[in-house]
Amino acid sequence: MIVAGDPATTTLPRIEKFARKYDIRIAIHNHGPEDKLWPSPLDVLEGREARLIGIGCCIDVGTRRERERSGASDPGSWPRLFNVHIKDPASFTEKESQVAVGEGKMPVKRIFEALAAIKYQGFVDLEYEIFADEPMPGVIESLAYMRGVRAGMQA
Repeated sequence: MIVAGDPATTTLPRIEKFARKYDIRIAIHNHGPEDKLWPSPLDVLEGREARLIGIGCCIDVGTRRERERSGASDPGSWPRLFNVHIKDPASFTEKESQVAVGEGKMPVKRIFEALAAIKYQGFVDLEYEIFADEPMPGVIESLAYMRGVRAGMQA
């Protein structure tokens, strides 16, 4: 699977051709309201592009406006969900408020429950974009929290 950010709609037929030829799933990753081509995963799924076989979406549940506009906190309601990106904001109104996953406002357990309900088999990728000089403590803490949530669901 390849996560593609901002592919032009004119290139999608060619992308689809190669995706079919090489049996690769393509997930279009949107980046919220500032993304002029794909502001929401629904823009990927509802347009003509959504009907192209092999092309789906990568939802980024950390994009505040995406959640507000499209119900991104319930990824289980979306067809062709190929990839999930997760981060945790301390505030849904402040773009630069990211904290380690589990310390913020993201409903992580509900997201994992929704993914389990649809038997999601893809990846949940951590997007940890803070403390660039020393990210590993926050990355480790975030992954440990997410693994703990999953373990608690399986118990």
